[in-house]
Amino acid sequence: MTAPISAGDVILAQDGAGRFHAVVRGTRLGRITVQRCDGRPARPLSLRDVLQVYKAAGVPEAPPRAELLKPTAQLHLDL
Repeated sequence: MTAPISAGDVILAQDGAGRFHAVVRGTRLGRITVQRCDGRPARPLSLRDVLQVYKAAGVPEAPPRAELLKPTAQLHLDL
């Protein structure tokens, strides 16, 4: 596995009952504690039970705002 697992990551894991998605709540002694997304109880998982790690991409950056042009007192109309 290449991505380090930290609290708050969403993972795809596998146990004896099948695959499930869960949110990582913490790590300790080479095991991770998770909260399953389907609401079922979960035991601490070994790192080898984790199939994929989904990381948050973060908030997308907004494009820079265009500067609003204001008329000035020096502006006049030439005819």
